[in-house]
Amino acid sequence: MKYTGRIVIMSVFLVLYGIVRVYGNVYYNFPYTRFPYLGIIALAICWWMGGQYDKVKFYSEKDVLTGICNRRHVIQIFPKIIERIGKRDGILNLFLIDVDNFKKINDTYGHETGDKVLQYTSNILLSNTAKTDIVARWAGDEFLIISPYSDASSGDATIHRIDHALKKLSAEMRFEVSVSIGVAMYPNDAKTLDALLHVADCNMYEIKSKQKA
Repeated sequence: MKYTGRIVIMSVFLVLYGIVRVYGNVYYNFPYTRFPYLGIIALAICWWMGGQYDKVKFYSEKDVLTGICNRRHVIQIFPKIIERIGKRDGILNLFLIDVDNFKKINDTYGHETGDKVLQYTSNILLSNTAKTDIVARWAGDEFLIISPYSDASSGDATIHRIDHALKKLSAEMRFEVSVSIGVAMYPNDAKTLDALLHVADCNMYEIKSKQKA
């Protein structure tokens, strides 16, 4: 959790507090050492208020269960990402990821185990993508990876790393944990988030159909 709110509020307080103390001393001969505890108490209150702001901001952008970005945050920042990429004539890979047979995992092993599968999967996605990529929980057992400036070959490499890590997780959990991944590329496939999601969704379910056949 970032400390932006605490830093901003305390910085403003310290500046205002300094101005008031200097003004009081110059014009009213108010000693600097008088009532020091009031300043300490006010500082503590500002720290607490900043912490509340940081907490609210954190949970407005993050998924509570997995700690990764949530759907709301992706929708907010995606236009800025596209604008930045468009200025450089860049490309972007969008991965729509669905945990296979997640309902069966919940029904067989319980919701607590299902939650762990989602948490472990999100950790795998984070550890097998670039720092510039955005990993988000999109809905339920669906995840999203937005990978700026990545081409088809780097996208295939990302999918391979994720599959390899999930095989290790399956061995540890003693049941299969796998995902189906649909990919869409900006601007080749589509140019808006909704359109890219539609393409990725169609590609993902085509893969699922082939796996069931």
